[in-house]
Amino acid sequence: MTELNTADSAGTAVWDHFDNVEPGIRRRIAVQDPAIKEYLDGMLARIAAHRGVEHPYLNAYRTTRLTPEQERLMYSECYYFFRHLPFYITGMAIKTRDEMILREIILNVADEVGGEVTHSTLFGNFLAGIGIEKEHLDGYAPLEVTKRLNDGIRVLYTESPIHTSLGALYADETMSSIMVSKINDGLAHQGYGKELRHFWQLHIDVEVGHSNSVFNAIAPYVGSEATRAEFEQGAFAFLRLVEDYWDGVQQLVGLQA
Repeated sequence: MTELNTADSAGTAVWDHFDNVEPGIRRRIAVQDPAIKEYLDGMLARIAAHRGVEHPYLNAYRTTRLTPEQERLMYSECYYFFRHLPFYITGMAIKTRDEMILREIILNVADEVGGEVTHSTLFGNFLAGIGIEKEHLDGYAPLEVTKRLNDGIRVLYTESPIHTSLGALYADETMSSIMVSKINDGLAHQGYGKELRHFWQLHIDVEVGHSNSVFNAIAPYVGSEATRAEFEQGAFAFLRLVEDYWDGVQQLVGLQA
């Protein structure tokens, strides 16, 4: 399993985790122009260092036990963060006629919904395992900041230029690979075993592969300064939404960082 607890672990550049993946995880394509890889590696490092990724709440959660009610609030908000993402990612496909981009989008979504058990089902099983049932979630009113996050991601993925969408997705998948590692640590600190944490452990490596898929999709295009500007616009718009989301969750849960 890839270790991604910090943006820079034991002096290893964060992109080394994405260059050297476990068997079965999507790999980066070979890029002939070293300036392209240097740019995308640099973007990955900027994403990993962003406060939306290295958020005080997530870092505190790794080593702080929550009460059952705090836990219930945190993961109810997570449900409304995650639930529609595969649909929004699929919506990106209609905006391109590039088969490589289409292929990488399909591979990403296939990971989420193409197996015998979808990842949303695995997440539902996790929620049930910590006592959060579907009936509770159906009646739960998420924070306004969570609604803004969800709608902001929808707009970035389905209504923005394709290079902006890919920037948002690069930030999303890179952020997620680090976020799920921190959450997995927090759950272990809460005393939950590996079986219950399966969803989170699975995604530590899966999200690295998804980030690599976006690397593969965008690499042919980021030689252009105009494309880089669109790509970065999407990436940092996504990260601002996530940063605001975790600020809201921290205030709701009441965890002091």
